[in-house]
Amino acid sequence: MSRKRNGRTTGKLLVRRFIGTIIVTIILSFLPLFLIAVVSAFHPDPLETAPSAFDRLCEDPRDIYIQDYVDRGGGAAVVDKDLHVTELGGKRVFETDSLTVEQWADFLKDSEDFSYDYKLAYYGGEEPYWLVLRAPVSLRFVLSFNIDSDYPSSYPTVILLMVVFSIYFAVLILFAVLYSSKTSKELKAIEDEEEKKRMLLVSEISHDLKTPLASMQGYSEMLLQKDVDEYVRKDYLQMIYDNSVRTNEILGSLFMYSKLESAGYRIVSERTDICEFTRLLIASYITRFEDAGFGYEFSVPEEEVFVDVDRELLRRVFENLIENSMKYNDPGTKIFIGIEHGKDIRITVSDDGRGIPEEHRARIWEPFYRADQTSKGSGLGLAIVKQIVEMHGGKIVLLPEEGCKWRITLPQSKN
Repeated sequence: MSRKRNGRTTGKLLVRRFIGTIIVTIILSFLPLFLIAVVSAFHPDPLETAPSAFDRLCEDPRDIYIQDYVDRGGGAAVVDKDLHVTELGGKRVFETDSLTVEQWADFLKDSEDFSYDYKLAYYGGEEPYWLVLRAPVSLRFVLSFNIDSDYPSSYPTVILLMVVFSIYFAVLILFAVLYSSKTSKELKAIEDEEEKKRMLLVSEISHDLKTPLASMQGYSEMLLQKDVDEYVRKDYLQMIYDNSVRTNEILGSLFMYSKLESAGYRIVSERTDICEFTRLLIASYITRFEDAGFGYEFSVPEEEVFVDVDRELLRRVFENLIENSMKYNDPGTKIFIGIEHGKDIRITVSDDGRGIPEEHRARIWEPFYRADQTSKGSGLGLAIVKQIVEMHGGKIVLLPEEGCKWRITLPQSKN
């Protein structure tokens, strides 16, 4: 397999790995939060089940129970009718002992300290006041409480969080190791497969070239003998010529296949009227069809239908399919070439000849594969056709009908 195909295969593998990495990373990113949620379910926040701020109110603010807020790293304060502040315990709620009307109004409207949760209740007795309870919120509270608190009850939480994040980073490291190992093994398998393909390529080329070259060498040696009859000499020269043509065909196909598969190869597309292009191509074959005794039928629209194609490569597609019909069928076979257009361009090249046996159809696109092992072809023609069509964003299929019916689909020009 070529470097280009190798690059595509490796690229697809790496894309799949990248997507998998993103998904797993997202999952792992939520793992600590999930574990914390599970822990919270077994160790609920005491404040969630504690009395509300309203239920804590009493005539003497000093009797208000606030120890649960103090334990959480929070605090409580009372604001009387004159906006004097009395801190009840824990961390200070206000930075001042007396508030202005504007400060109190702003506080009631919205606190700017988003790291704390505030609970307020109003007592309307003889000495009215506001009770303000404050407790740290979410993860910031957990970290701050664990680091700054001197309460022994926080130690299990510290240990728990250390375990949670240790597991998290251990899983990340394990994933990275497994990812690298698996990717390395798969790339090694791809490289091994590439090497097998290259060895097969060399073997097939050597086998295909060995016979005609040996034949030319043998006949040339016999021609060097002075006692060769003139008629025999002509036969030998004909044999040499035929084998040189076959060798040239094999080398030409191999060069084209290698060029299409090379990493740096790019097609040169031109806006082309596919109908006019096909009519001119057909005209160049009519004499050959008639001389070889082949029938023909064409169906090409009169209007202009444009596609963006490399004309030389598209010509190669037509020629390979037409030459196959003439090479592998008997005189009297009818060859059909047609163009249809709608959303896409559909090109049909078919014949009513022998066809390809069902057991061979799945492998006809493989390089060097021949359904007829006695064939003198290179075995690269259909592989080249498929590669060219796909490079143009199209598709080619062999339809399950009598004879051979090839259907090529190409996108219409957008201009």
